Amino acid sequence: MVRLYIQGKMTTTIKLLALLCLLPFVVSDDNLPTSYEYYTSEGISSGLSADQSYFLLNGKNFSVYSGAMHYFRVPRAYWRDRLKKIRAAGLNTVETYIAWNLHEPQSGVYDFGDGGSEMEDFVHLEEFLQTAQEEDLFVILRSGPYICAEYNFGGFPSWLLRENVMGFRTTEENYIKYVTRWFNVLLPKVAQYQFTKGGPIIALQVENEYGNQEYQTFLPEKITLKTFIRFLFKTLLVTSDSPLSHQDKGTLPGVFLQTANLGASPEKQFEKLLELQPDRPLMVMEFWIGWFDFWTSEHNTKEVDSVKGGI
Repeated sequence: MVRLYIQGKMTTTIKLLALLCLLPFVVSDDNLPTSYEYYTSEGISSGLSADQSYFLLNGKNFSVYSGAMHYFRVPRAYWRDRLKKIRAAGLNTVETYIAWNLHEPQSGVYDFGDGGSEMEDFVHLEEFLQTAQEEDLFVILRSGPYICAEYNFGGFPSWLLRENVMGFRTTEENYIKYVTRWFNVLLPKVAQYQFTKGGPIIALQVENEYGNQEYQTFLPEKITLKTFIRFLFKTLLVTSDSPLSHQDKGTLPGVFLQTANLGASPEKQFEKLLELQPDRPLMVMEFWIGWFDFWTSEHNTKEVDSVKGGI
């Protein structure tokens, strides 16, 4: 038996709210399955499906409740603690980018936790995926190669700039060469963690905010799909752009699920997204309600009305 003591002068409403807030921590049923047990109890025949107006995971209705945690921005010793808190908040999925610049700090030199770089302790990617699954969280992986993420150079390794010719985010030969080499290293490592292979990854985002670019042939046709198919990635592929600002320029209709990237006007963004891809589930990959600070700059904040209102 668990007894709750609420002392002091409190109204009945406040007491009730306090009890409701504590309820998840004092009421438990050991017979309830974990998310993984529920979605895999009869074996795994399919992953996350967006071929209808709602999500299915392994043939069962699924709602994505996701929060972001960038493994390379959190000390490794705190990963499990943070993932536990994400799960305790009621979320069933964690989303993270992959920082190419940290995993390949020098051209052709890779670090996934044992490479000896200054960031070695932050880049144990496979351990992060395993820990997320242990904490009953599914994973959305945002592979890049460009991630933005309010990160220097959008996650590109700085050594790319040494090339005399480098057509970032285009079909330029040098760029394609280095992205292909990077994906040839990265994808075999993460492919084994797909949900369809018993792992946590239920979706993989290709590129990021590609609708900002003038060049549209590189993303779907020249390398990304070819690379994923080569490594048999049987996982939902998604893109992330503002439906209002970029329409469907950053995606390939019928191949990727387009998700929304927004900082305001969610209803208008959803209306446009539904117009662009009817009869498919609506999903926000980024709802950014703040902005980063520069050193010596004033702290950036946003008012609630600006988030709810127009852009």
